[in-house]
Amino acid sequence: MATPTRSLQFNREQGTLKLGPLRYILLRPETLSEIQKGIEDRLGSKAAEYLYAAGASWSVGALRRLKSALPDDPDELVKALCLHATELGWGKLELTTLNIEEKKLAVRLTGSPFSAAYGQSDNPVCHIIAGAIGGLAEALFKMPTACTEEMCMAQNNPSCLFVAIGHDVAGKDAWAW
Repeated sequence: MATPTRSLQFNREQGTLKLGPLRYILLRPETLSEIQKGIEDRLGSKAAEYLYAAGASWSVGALRRLKSALPDDPDELVKALCLHATELGWGKLELTTLNIEEKKLAVRLTGSPFSAAYGQSDNPVCHIIAGAIGGLAEALFKMPTACTEEMCMAQNNPSCLFVAIGHDVAGKDAWAW
């Protein structure tokens, strides 16, 4: 798999950290977890939607940049995005299923910093990554897509599993009167 060449650059005088042309910040997962828990305290289950949307926005932008550097092969693009997220410290993301005809994408995550920082939970907590996989699937399938975290390390699973399914609202999935 061909991947774009990137290098991490820290400019001490400007206080900037860049990966290629993009600026990043280092933020501990515990900080993000506290933000997530604060949003959940105030918004309840709606909090997941905001975190999901943030993840989707990230993956759509990352996919757009990857498409300019890689062949337009869905399998290669998904693997490149998983590698990119892995290199950013999101844990190890691995493609497990990509079926363009069935509009299905599944990605396994081991070592999730989100679930590790969040701690034990009865519900999945990696909403940002679910959104990233959902946004990726929506861009690949060119249709509305829902991604669910079917397994989460915060629920004592050995890994997290995200499954995105496209919904053809204008075709076979459409409802009629």
